[in-house]
Amino acid sequence: MSQFPVIAPVSNIHPDDASGGGPPNTDRDDDGIPDAHEELFEEYRNFSAIDGRVVSMKGLDKSINDADNDTDLDGLNNTEEYCWPYPDNCNEPGFSRGETGALDENGDRFFLDPRVSDTDGDGMPDGFEAWMCARAGGFDEETQRYVCPYFDPLNASDETDDPDDDGFDVNRDGFLSVAEKFTSPEEYQYGMPGNFTTELDGLWCYATLPQGSIQTQWPFIVNGLNASFTNILDACTSNVTDAVGEDLWLGTDPLLDDSDRYSWDGFAIRPLYPSFGDGMPDGWEVHFGLDPLNRTNALLDGDADGWDLNRDGVVSADVSPTVTAINLGEALSNLEEYNIYNDGGNTVRSGLKEVQLGLNDSSFYEYPLTFNAVQDALSIMHHDVRSILALETSVHYLTRYGVTSVNYETQTTQDHWLPQGVVAHEAVFVEGETGPHSIALATSHGVHVAAIQVDGFLEPFESWSSTEAIEVFAVHQLAIGGSSQQLIALGANGDGMVFEVNTGGQITETYELGVNFKSVLTDENVVVTELEHGSVPGGGLVLYVGTERGLMTLESATGRDDASPSWRFFFDANPSTIPNRIDDLRSLNLGAKGNPAEVQALKLDGPNPQAPTVLWIGTPSGLHKLNLEINDMEFGGNLEHPGSNADELEQSNNIHAIYPTGNEILVGSSAGLWVLAGNHLAHYGLQSNSELPGEISSLATMVRNGETYILAAASPGRFANLELMDPGANDSDSDGMPDGWELAYGLDPTDPWDALLDGDVDGLRLN
Repeated sequence: MSQFPVIAPVSNIHPDDASGGGPPNTDRDDDGIPDAHEELFEEYRNFSAIDGRVVSMKGLDKSINDADNDTDLDGLNNTEEYCWPYPDNCNEPGFSRGETGALDENGDRFFLDPRVSDTDGDGMPDGFEAWMCARAGGFDEETQRYVCPYFDPLNASDETDDPDDDGFDVNRDGFLSVAEKFTSPEEYQYGMPGNFTTELDGLWCYATLPQGSIQTQWPFIVNGLNASFTNILDACTSNVTDAVGEDLWLGTDPLLDDSDRYSWDGFAIRPLYPSFGDGMPDGWEVHFGLDPLNRTNALLDGDADGWDLNRDGVVSADVSPTVTAINLGEALSNLEEYNIYNDGGNTVRSGLKEVQLGLNDSSFYEYPLTFNAVQDALSIMHHDVRSILALETSVHYLTRYGVTSVNYETQTTQDHWLPQGVVAHEAVFVEGETGPHSIALATSHGVHVAAIQVDGFLEPFESWSSTEAIEVFAVHQLAIGGSSQQLIALGANGDGMVFEVNTGGQITETYELGVNFKSVLTDENVVVTELEHGSVPGGGLVLYVGTERGLMTLESATGRDDASPSWRFFFDANPSTIPNRIDDLRSLNLGAKGNPAEVQALKLDGPNPQAPTVLWIGTPSGLHKLNLEINDMEFGGNLEHPGSNADELEQSNNIHAIYPTGNEILVGSSAGLWVLAGNHLAHYGLQSNSELPGEISSLATMVRNGETYILAAASPGRFANLELMDPGANDSDSDGMPDGWELAYGLDPTDPWDALLDGDVDGLRLN
C-alpha cells in the first residue's frame, strides 16, 4: 500500500492568465470541506490486510455531507483530517488561520488522508498521534494550531522516536540503535495482535460507550467537552475482551519510561492510578517477555535462580521493591535482576575501548578479552582495566588481576597474571634520565616492580621485585633526581612506604613515611585514592594526596621528613574533628550521590613536566583547575559539561580520569569521554569528538599511522555486564554457577570468567 500523501495540484500559477470569472461554488454539499479538497480524496482506496482480509475505504463525496464520518477508524473525522493542524472548527466564520495541511520539502502541500488510518506511515494512527500531541501540550493557544515536536501525523520521523528513552541497550555497548529503542509506534502497538488492521479493527484502545473516563491522566480517554478529539472512543476496537480497565489506551505510555498501571494481589486486579511503574523500564520488560503494564511481575523470580543462603529449605521471596527488602529476600526477583543490569546507571559493558581523537565514529573499537579473543587479534586479560601506560609503540594495561602488554608495531600481546588473591589498583612508569625502565604496581599485597625489556614487554613475573605485602591504593614517582628513583605508595589509615628502584627494576631500599605525615593519615583514617608530586611555582616540592574525603597537601620532597600535611578541601557527612571546607568546589548536581570532595583524578600540568603550574582535579561534583601560582581554584563555565538533561549533567560532571595532551584535556566521566579544548593556560569549552561511552576511569593516547588514538578504560562498577543479566535464565553468564549463588558469595553473575578464578586462594598446588 502506498503511503505517499495526496498533494494538491495547482492548475495555474500565473495570475495574469486567470479567466477573471467569479468565485466557483467551493462547497456544494455545505459540509465545511471544500469541494477541491474532497476531490483529492474521492477515489476508493483498496488493499488487503496482512491476514488477507479485504479493505475498501470509500473516499470523500462532495455531493454528500460526510464531515462527521471516520471511514478509516483512526479517531479523526473528515473535518478534523481536513483542518489539521487546526482544530475541527477551522472552517467556522471568523476563525483566523492559514492553509491546512503541511508543506513537503518540494513546497507542495499535503494533508491527512481520510481513507488511510496512518497517513505518514510511521506505525501510529493519525488520531492517536493527534491525541498524543495535544496531551504533550502541542496546541498553541495563540495561533490556534497544533505544533508537534513528537507525534506529528504528517511527519514519519516519529517512527524511530523514543521520547521517554525507555529503550534497552541489549549489547551494552553504550550506543542505543534504532532496533534497541522502544519507539512510540512500538509502545502504541504493545499487546496488539499481529493481524490487527486499524481500518478494519479500529484504534488500539478500549471503550465503554457512550461515556468516557472521568480520569484525565494517561491511559484514560475522556469524552464530551473535556475531549480535544471526540471521535477517539468511537473508533476504539471492539475485538478486545480481557482489557484491564475502561476507556483507555491498551499499549504502553510513549511519554513514561515505566508504564505499569495495575497489579494483581492474589485476589483481584488493582489499578495503580495515579501512580505508575514497577522500577523496570518498559523496553527492558518487553525484551524479556515480562508485562510492562503489570507491576506484580517485579517481585517474581520466574527463573528460580535465588539461593537458599541460610539452608532452611525455603528461598524467601522479595516482598517489597525497597533496597532493604530485596537484600533481605533470598529470591533473585526480576526487579533485582534489572538492578544488577542497571548497576547504578553503569550499564555499559566494561573493558578497554579506543576511538580516534576528533570526529571519526567508525574508529570506535572494543578490545576482546584473552579468554575469548579472536586469533591474531590484540586482546587484554581482564575487563577491569585500572591504568594505561603508553609508550611510542607499546602500551602496558594494568587490570584487576595482572598486566597485559601490547606491541602495536608487531601486533603481539603478552599477559602477566598476578598470584590468585592479589588485586591490582594502580600502575605508573618508573622513569630514569632516558625514559621509563620499569613499571610499579600498587596492589592488595604491596608494591611490585617489573623491568621493561628491550622488546618492550615486561620481564617474567618470577623476576619482579616486591615490597612488604600491605595494601596500597596509589603509587607515584617522587620528583627528585638521582641515579635511582624514589616512589611513594599509600593505602588506608597510614599504610604506605617510600621505596627506591634502580634502573634494573629492583627495589633497593624501603623507607618509613614521615612521622607527622603517617600520624595524620592514621589518626584521621585517611583512605588515599590519588597521588601527584611536583614543584610549586616560586616554592618547593609538594605532594598532593587525593583521598575519599578531600585533597591533602604535604610540602615535602620525600614524604619522609617531619613535614605535616594540611587539607586544601575536605568534606565528611559524619561528625569529624576536621572542619568541612568545600567552598572552592563545584556543588553536586541535584539528585547526585557521593562526596563532592572525593578526589577521583589528579593531574599536574604545565609548560613541561618539571614546571607544573596547574593541578587538574576530578571529583563527583566536577572538573576543577587549581592554579598553583596563586592557589586559586576554578570550576564551572567552560570546565563544566552542560549535559542534555539532568541525568547526563550529573554523570558527565562525575569525573574519574583526566589526561592533558597539550592541545586539549581529555576527561573521563561516568557518562563517557568528553574533550575540553585548551591546555593549562586557557580552555575554550567542549571540543567535538567521537563518542566513547562508559564510566571512563583511565585514559592515554598514542599515535598510529599518523592519527592520534584515545585509549580508555570503561570501569565495571559492581558488575561487569559482559553478559546480559537475564530474568529468564538461572545462569545468565553460562559459567556453571546460578545467578543467585554468585550474588550471595560476592561473584559477578554477568562475568563468565570469574568461574576460573580462585579469589579465596584455597586451591591446592599439586606440583
